[in-house]
Amino acid sequence: MESHVISYLESQRRGAQWELFLRSLAVSLQNWAPSDTLRKLMRDAGVHTGQDLVLPTCETLIDLEAAANEHWTRMGWGFVKIQEQHDCISITHDYAPLEAVFGREAMEWVGSFLEGIYQQWFVFLGAGDGLQVKQVGVSDTGALNYKFGR
Repeated sequence: MESHVISYLESQRRGAQWELFLRSLAVSLQNWAPSDTLRKLMRDAGVHTGQDLVLPTCETLIDLEAAANEHWTRMGWGFVKIQEQHDCISITHDYAPLEAVFGREAMEWVGSFLEGIYQQWFVFLGAGDGLQVKQVGVSDTGALNYKFGR
């Protein structure tokens, strides 16, 4: 395992005060609404959170990644890698506490929260309506994968 990953994991001490509540809430939400509705709800919550987590001026993807990781480190929400691809920008978010708190079953929809945050940040940086952040999967290690593009 890479040293920055080990350092990050050692720095995290999660309190249990919200875990029971949030896991129970996730189960209730899944019982009350279909996954598509929950994805929209979480994306909307993410957009609002992205408005609250203000970014500095970012000239490059490296600047954006550094600014995002400042927020994530402060909050204990893992870290992100943002890379330009030939047809999109890939966003890989490692060690977000979503699965640990909401449970594996909720990963179908709860990752839309980060989708909304990243979308709002790209809008803040000047992205037009034609460019969207979309979750494209969860890796075997639990990393949430997104792409930003058309």
